Formats: sequence, structure tokens, C-alpha cells
Amino acid sequence: MTDIDTVQDTRRPSADESSGGHDPVPAIVDWLLGILTGIVGLALVVVGVNIYTRVDQATIAEAVADDSVQLNGFTESEFVTAAGSFTDWLAAGIFVTGIVCLLVAAAFVVARRHTRRRVAQAGGTTATFWASVAYGGVVTALVSFIPGSAIAGGATAAYLHNGDSNARTGAVSGLASTGLTVPLVVFIAIGFTAGGTAVGRLADSAFLAAFILVAELIALAINTCLGALGGFLAARLF
Repeated sequence: MTDIDTVQDTRRPSADESSGGHDPVPAIVDWLLGILTGIVGLALVVVGVNIYTRVDQATIAEAVADDSVQLNGFTESEFVTAAGSFTDWLAAGIFVTGIVCLLVAAAFVVARRHTRRRVAQAGGTTATFWASVAYGGVVTALVSFIPGSAIAGGATAAYLHNGDSNARTGAVSGLASTGLTVPLVVFIAIGFTAGGTAVGRLADSAFLAAFILVAELIALAINTCLGALGGFLAARLF
């Protein structure tokens, strides 16, 4: 046997090694994340249903009767009408966001189980691109009280994925961390428009709705850029 053959044999993984893989995150973490996201989703669904079924114009009128409520240029009847329409859309937005969280939680757990079974049989890594993005998004959410938290999430995602596109991994992680808020923001914007239309103030309400949507787009862009920065830094530091 030549030296070349010897090198080739030592580089070839054994049968035992081929069944293993790079697994930086324990399987229990997948379950914990899925359960936590599911609990949040279920809570949002319950809140949305309660708001829709329990808050009506009569309830709002009682609240408006309190002298501490500021109507900001609306008459009492206008405020009650506009708030009634807005509340319905707000409840729908919270409900839909909860459903999205439940679906994401279920899809994540199922996908991770499939990935781990595949890696156990054929080798490779459980730290796939989308799994790393999800982990990074969770880190961003956990430290969201810190300015620039998406940097930590993006760095985590890039570090776990350990691929060539670290900035891209971090960027998608930053985008994902804010993505779940999009349905709620959209429904809130619709709610403002519907409320304004109900009292003949479409222009004002449309401006406010546009402002909210633009603010959400800016937040998405900022977190995407910060996540990309985190991925870039992870590639240089680790």
C-alpha cells in the first residue's frame, strides 16, 4: 500500500462515524422552543378571542365615560364607533398571530425530528441553515431588551450554522426575529383605517396606518442589517 492510499484510508469515515453528525444544539432545546412558541401562540389566540367576544361598543362607551380618557379631537360617539371597528381588527390580528405561532411551533418540531433522524442515519449536521436561523431568532427575542439584540441573534445563527454565508445567515435570522410581528401590525393598520372610515376620517387614519407599516418595514430592515453584522462578526471572531 502506498502513502497516498494510506492517507485516503485515514480520511475515509468509518461506518460508525458516518452515522453521527455535528450536533451543537441538544434535541431537548428543539422541544423547549416548540413548546414555548406554542404556549405563546395559544395565549395570543385566547386573548384575541376574549377581546373579540367581550369588548364591544358598550364596553368602550363605559370606558369613555371615565373623565381620564382623552378623545384627542373625537366626539364621544365618534370615538366609540372608531374604537369598536379598531378593536375587532386588533382582536383578529392577535388571533391570527397566535395561529401563526402555533403553526410555526408545530412545523419546527416536525422538521427538527426529521432532520435528526436523517443525520442519525446518514451523518452530517443538525445545524441546518433554517434551524440556525430559528435559534438566532430566539436569541434575538430573549435579549430584545438590549439595543441591537439582532447582532447577538445573527452571530448565534452564523456560529451554529458554520457555513460560508455567515452574513446571509445572520441577516435572515434578524429578519425572522421580527417577522412574526408582521400579521399583527398589518391588522392594526387595517383597524386604524377601518375605524377612521367609520367616522369619516379616512385620510387621518390612512396616514396613521401608513406610518405604522413604514415603521414595521424599517424595523425589519434594521434587524436584518444588524443580524448580518452579527453573522459577519461571528465569522471573524470565532
